[in-house]
Amino acid sequence: MGKYSIFIARWIWLLACCVSFYCLVQYVSRHDNSEGLTRVERALPPWLPYGSNDVRNKTVEEDYEFNPSQHNRSAFFATEVLTSCPINLKKRMKCNADAKAPPKLILSWNVGATQENLGGCPDWNCELTHDMKKLKEADAVLFYEGVDINRTSNQYFIYFSQESPKNSRANIPYDSFYNMSLGFRHDSPTSSPYGYTVKLSARSRLSKEVVDMTRVNKKSKGAAWFVSHCYTNSKREKYVEQLQKHFPVDIYGGCSQLKCARGGKCENALDDEYHFYIAFENSICKDYVTEKLWNQGYRRDVVPIVLKRSLVEKIVPPHSFIAADDFNTTKDLANYLRYLMQNKSAYTEYFNWRRDYKVVFLDGNAHDSLERPWGFCQICRLIWENPRPHYSIPNFKKYWDWSCEKDGELVDRILENEIGSSGKHLVLSAGKSTAQSSSK
Repeated sequence: MGKYSIFIARWIWLLACCVSFYCLVQYVSRHDNSEGLTRVERALPPWLPYGSNDVRNKTVEEDYEFNPSQHNRSAFFATEVLTSCPINLKKRMKCNADAKAPPKLILSWNVGATQENLGGCPDWNCELTHDMKKLKEADAVLFYEGVDINRTSNQYFIYFSQESPKNSRANIPYDSFYNMSLGFRHDSPTSSPYGYTVKLSARSRLSKEVVDMTRVNKKSKGAAWFVSHCYTNSKREKYVEQLQKHFPVDIYGGCSQLKCARGGKCENALDDEYHFYIAFENSICKDYVTEKLWNQGYRRDVVPIVLKRSLVEKIVPPHSFIAADDFNTTKDLANYLRYLMQNKSAYTEYFNWRRDYKVVFLDGNAHDSLERPWGFCQICRLIWENPRPHYSIPNFKKYWDWSCEKDGELVDRILENEIGSSGKHLVLSAGKSTAQSSSK
């Protein structure tokens, strides 16, 4: 009888446990806000494994689809964008627009923008106008040159420029005239760069070969550089001139006898013949990155060489470029480039980023979903926010005009190292000759 009572008690205890567990699961499914776990997984105690792995370390990847309109670009899914701005991809891709309300108004005061510039977010219910009579009702106003007018407390005044501050000095009627800028500066919520990098979600990551090894093995030339401005604030031409003494660099464009029309078939030589592409800015200013880095540097099967690491490393894929300022002299850089040309396995490591990242070049012609996280679409997103976020540039001259290095500062420093290195070499050679003469 005692054994029978114990048996019944055990079954009652087991049944009670099952009922309790069921109630716990139902409660969690209604009250838990965690993401990425099933109902059962969320209900498990921390010490209990589920399957072969601890499911509490699992998360469901939230990604966003980019579906370019251009036929030569395929759709992809991304989880994050690389930028120094704290606004993540999740915030950039969602807008609190009211489709039934009147559209928010963006006034292009003296900027050549049209409704097409909102092509990346047609569902966000914003309208772009050139009608200056609508100034007071505009939610945001775009300027290339500031005019002496006052904004309302709920308006955004936005400075538009894709040029380096060295080539586009801004005139403003008073301090704090602008709230933000639309251009290459990543510290602006309406940043609009020439290109950007996203981290791919699992379903878009590359599983095949990252670069055609047959093509790589046929490459025989050093570096190419497409350039039209021969004398620049950064003195990049001086650096390349010195580099050519130690390494083959073919220069195309207005500064050389070699010619290659923009977008011409001759650009295919970057894929088939050259190992490297020179992507140097005409001036070194905060966040200013040449469009050629995104266009030729990352769209082709070459490794880009940039002028200054800190300008690009936060916004491009890791281990995807070579920085000139990582080397004391042009000869040091040349030696490393020759090493990579002779060691294909080391060279191809610069393409491994393609498995997990995608670089997008914005050519300004196709206004589609690729532009959604940037520029005009972000203006639209912000003016739909309630309450509307406050932004201000209290000292625009400091923000813009004073954001550049002194002309040639970086290149001059490297070339001074060249002189010092050559001088040291001459001293050592002279010392060696004197010693040899003394021993005779």
